[in-house]
Amino acid sequence: MEIRVCSCAFLLWFCVLFTQANSSNYNAHWLGGSTTIEKDGTMGQKVDIYCYSGTPKSVLALWQTIKFNLKIKNEEFDMYFGSSPEEVFKQYTEDSYGWAVINPFSQKTQRSVSVDLFLPTCMAVNTKQRHTIELQVIRVDIWRVFLMCLGITLIFLSRTLSGNSVFFYLCGMFIGVFASFMVLVYYVSRMLPRKILTYGILIGGWTVGVYLFQQLWDNIRMIILLHQSYSFWYTVIMSFISFLVCYRIGPPRNQRSKNLVMWILQAVGVLMIFFSSEYQEASAAIIVISLCVKYFPDSLIHKIQGYWRRRFPPKLRLLTSEEYYEEGARETKKALDNLRKYCSSPDCAQWKVMLKLNDSRRFASFVEGNSHLSDDEIVDYEAYAFSLDRKEKRIPLANSTSTMEISDDDEISSDDEN
Repeated sequence: MEIRVCSCAFLLWFCVLFTQANSSNYNAHWLGGSTTIEKDGTMGQKVDIYCYSGTPKSVLALWQTIKFNLKIKNEEFDMYFGSSPEEVFKQYTEDSYGWAVINPFSQKTQRSVSVDLFLPTCMAVNTKQRHTIELQVIRVDIWRVFLMCLGITLIFLSRTLSGNSVFFYLCGMFIGVFASFMVLVYYVSRMLPRKILTYGILIGGWTVGVYLFQQLWDNIRMIILLHQSYSFWYTVIMSFISFLVCYRIGPPRNQRSKNLVMWILQAVGVLMIFFSSEYQEASAAIIVISLCVKYFPDSLIHKIQGYWRRRFPPKLRLLTSEEYYEEGARETKKALDNLRKYCSSPDCAQWKVMLKLNDSRRFASFVEGNSHLSDDEIVDYEAYAFSLDRKEKRIPLANSTSTMEISDDDEISSDDEN
């Protein structure tokens, strides 16, 4: 019994010493905001592990991006990521002592790595060179905003774009350029030995496929950078050929074909919105709201608008005399201009109209741009308006005199009573 107790105590003491030794071999630095740290790559000291604690979920973090950037002159470095300092230190020690399993199909170490926005993330760098570690906090990532706005636009304009000829030709040219490249890849793959390629995929699994895709993408980028003129002419020629094929086929005219294009555009828009933010709950809510607004029945919209107008009718404002006069003059001038244009157009039978009129010269003068009123009519109108003004001025004077007479009568009556 005593031997068992001693052995348990010894194991406990050994575990405590081991954890203390591991914890004393690294320094964990928790970073809260944008930070830049310059560090020498001298070996033999404690491992510096830099951690980001994460951001609470809120609407302000909808378009936020967090990155760890490494600035170093050469490629002699390794980066380790984990959810805790202990996990990162474990990867660091295993790689340093050669305990890690070497994966020949592993991806290249990137100098800039985006980390999870809401979960703690730690990283460490193993290098002998002088380097700079930067925690970059982008409050509003323009690329994420653009991606979300583009997705919403595709959802709402999917029906219009499905029947647009310009959009059809642009998509056909875009697909034609990349489809021609995939055809080229297909013919090159047929030249490779099928057994070796099949066995390699069976043994390596999806890792081999990811590795081949990464190598293919790196080679494409290298070709575009080193042979820009060839890439440009390849794009131009294949775009022209794709345009000719699309012109021969023509835009879709069948309504079912347009519906398929519309649904594909809406699916692409949904994916754009979902992947435009790391706050996936908010992205899903935006998708649901967009689809509900898109497919909301028009009849219900008209009923809601009608109820709102009955419940809160708009307040009518009466025009003043000046506004009434200005609006009347403006509308009269507009109607006369339209009438003059119609009389000058070929649609008007001018000779028939002139035969029905008593004064054809006046009609011709009006069509040429002169006034529609004669001098006598203008004088009569001004005299009539002047008489109306005089009547309006007499009415308040009469009212004032009558009130004065009433007040005088009241005074006389009161004097008589006294």
